[in-house]
Amino acid sequence: MNVLRQVVRRSLLGASMITAGILIAGCAATSSSAADTERHAVVVDIDGVLTQYMLLDYGPTNGIFLDLGVAYPRRDAALLMNLFYRKGYDIVYLAGRPANMKVNGMSMGDATWKWLRAEGFPTEPDRTTLLLQDGPASVTDVDNRGQAMAEYMGTYGTDLVTGMLAKLKKATRITYDYGYCDSDVVVKAFLNAGVPAGHIYTIGNKGVSRLGFMGSRAIIGPESNPGFTRHIREFVIPEVAPRK
Repeated sequence: MNVLRQVVRRSLLGASMITAGILIAGCAATSSSAADTERHAVVVDIDGVLTQYMLLDYGPTNGIFLDLGVAYPRRDAALLMNLFYRKGYDIVYLAGRPANMKVNGMSMGDATWKWLRAEGFPTEPDRTTLLLQDGPASVTDVDNRGQAMAEYMGTYGTDLVTGMLAKLKKATRITYDYGYCDSDVVVKAFLNAGVPAGHIYTIGNKGVSRLGFMGSRAIIGPESNPGFTRHIREFVIPEVAPRK
């Protein structure tokens, strides 16, 4: 899983993929305008963060998506991302979903963009990015791919996410200002990428990440599936400064 397969942006209306940058084996190919423009971004892990857990207690959240390309969004997850977008932040989506898989006849990248767009998340090509990597056969060629992906991320997730964010940062003048995740391994990766600890939010922490791990901040709620409503009202709207 050493090759960053896709750094793609997709139009809300267009059916074709608009490639802003493709990083293969560490080599970057980007437009000069993308590389020269200073960008500030929110980086968000999709599974377990924008999506709810499949079970009341923690369970693999990407199993349904890996097989069918669908998932349940958390309450006000799309609103959260749209508010950041309207405040001037780029949105960097990422997932451990293998880019070399097909879902319902589509590439994993296309299936993920389709879901994001259908659920109302920002997908405008100028300021949204999706990061995916190829997955090993131990994930893609097994019966329970959701469980295999969860186990793989538990072991290799920090290095995987750190590498993806580092390659995007090398290719573009991007600063990761805020991060949203649901696990200790991704908290570490966000810290490696330069996200301030106090700007890293974990959600759905029951059995997944430790509250306040390495200075991160927790969004908690009923059971393991809290939404973002209170976080938006008490933090994002009043506290997040717009980017000019």
